[in-house]
Amino acid sequence: MPDVNLYWLQCIKGYNHLITKIMGVYFVYAFFVFIAIAIALTVWNDWKEGKLRKKEFEQKQALIALQQKAPVSTNPPGKAVGARDLFLDTLTKIGCQYQLGEGEDNRIFFAYQGEHFFADTTNETNYVHLWDTHWGHVELYDIDEVSRLRKAINTSNLKTSVTTIFTIDEDGKNMDVHSKSTIPFMSSMPDLDDYLRVELNDFFRAHQVVGNEMHKLRENEQNT
Repeated sequence: MPDVNLYWLQCIKGYNHLITKIMGVYFVYAFFVFIAIAIALTVWNDWKEGKLRKKEFEQKQALIALQQKAPVSTNPPGKAVGARDLFLDTLTKIGCQYQLGEGEDNRIFFAYQGEHFFADTTNETNYVHLWDTHWGHVELYDIDEVSRLRKAINTSNLKTSVTTIFTIDEDGKNMDVHSKSTIPFMSSMPDLDDYLRVELNDFFRAHQVVGNEMHKLRENEQNT
């Protein structure tokens, strides 16, 4: 007569072996699903990023084309508006509060979407220099982060119209991040409100690119 206990023990072992195989297949499947989702999200973000950059580029090209077609100022004769006055007027139109530098300082301090900027311009020029300073930093002792930040800044300068740089704060032991853009600003240019918004939004684009690139570099280093 067969041993009943041995029979059931073998059944249990067989069941456990089957469960182990099923779980193994499930985890392999789940792993590949996770990889597929990650790849899909990366492709989607790159596509969305490219679409945004294309739209901003088309807007800038359209503004330049319109400027070339309509170079005549709409200001009254003998009352040309300089870049500084025109810029201050445009800031007001897009809802930005600003403060002027004291004395001979022509600097204009203003906030846009929670970020603090300053601009340098005069009524004797047709250009405005925009600055977004100290918007990021890493500590100098963290060699790995310093290296990542250098690479991320290079990537940002390839992908955005603003120029991003770093400075070394020896006293605070930090590497600080700043962005700058120099743009033409004339009364003959149409839609200055939208034009300025596009330029300012590109600073936030630089923030995003630097942050995303540093995140990617950390992940790549962890996976190697």
